[in-house]
Amino acid sequence: MNNSQIIWLRLEQEIAVELEDSFYWLLSKLDIHRFSLEHDPSNNSTEKLFVWLPLNEWLVKDQEILVQSFISLAKPFDLTLPACKWIQVKDEDWSLSWKKNWKPDPVGKSILILPAWLDVPDQFLERKIIRLDPGSAFGTGSHPSTRLCIEFLDNDPPVGQIIADLGCGSGILSLAALKLGAETTFSVDTDSLAISATKINSDLNHVPEDLLNVFLGSIGEVEANMPEKKIDLILCNILAPVIKSLGPSFEKIISNKGKLILSGLLVEQIKELQEFFLSLGWQVLEIKTKYPWALLVLSQN
Repeated sequence: MNNSQIIWLRLEQEIAVELEDSFYWLLSKLDIHRFSLEHDPSNNSTEKLFVWLPLNEWLVKDQEILVQSFISLAKPFDLTLPACKWIQVKDEDWSLSWKKNWKPDPVGKSILILPAWLDVPDQFLERKIIRLDPGSAFGTGSHPSTRLCIEFLDNDPPVGQIIADLGCGSGILSLAALKLGAETTFSVDTDSLAISATKINSDLNHVPEDLLNVFLGSIGEVEANMPEKKIDLILCNILAPVIKSLGPSFEKIISNKGKLILSGLLVEQIKELQEFFLSLGWQVLEIKTKYPWALLVLSQN
């Protein structure tokens, strides 16, 4: 894998000092932990917020939503934020800044996402460890939609289940499923770099190849390679239009009692997707949100 192709985003936003606590609250609520606030001793009225985000996880729409959340946060204080800056940073520059400060990231009740070079902190020894190479930049666990999926798996462990991970990215959801007791996963992505990232992270976690099966492609590759027993749980953490395009094909691979987990959605898209999948014979069992993102749990009627 060529790390020189990996790009990161650094968001720079000037904020009033009185907004600091509110921004800490918002970023924590969104499960964004890679940020810092710079104080200028000569300026007691404003400070600068830096947020680091992997470009492959944060599309333009996600960036716009995040900025709008910042603007909305300032309104109750009758404050207007100056325009923020988005700066693309190459991986080698990133490694000199955020990588050296990357910290263990607990998710849910029992998962710990850990940079590959760190030891497990004593307070997290009881957690199930997912080691990641942050240079992969295809899913580090930072995005709220990814965390929604991991938290769902953590709350309802897929013990003994066969998993399909569509749009596997870094393989983080496949790894979480296996750590939580899944029998095997079939992990696919249309991006060859994502496939490389998944294989790298699978090796970091010493997962046998027959447990985490990785293929370049989509549902067709899952259908062609899965065993006679169909998929118990489909994880689909991708954009709504792609989910809709795949919708009619889900029934080809899922077992009669299987569940479908859809994430990467906006809360405002829930109704549209509910109606779409209802027309295909699915029912929504559960809805989870980390505003403005949502996760849907579905089963076939």
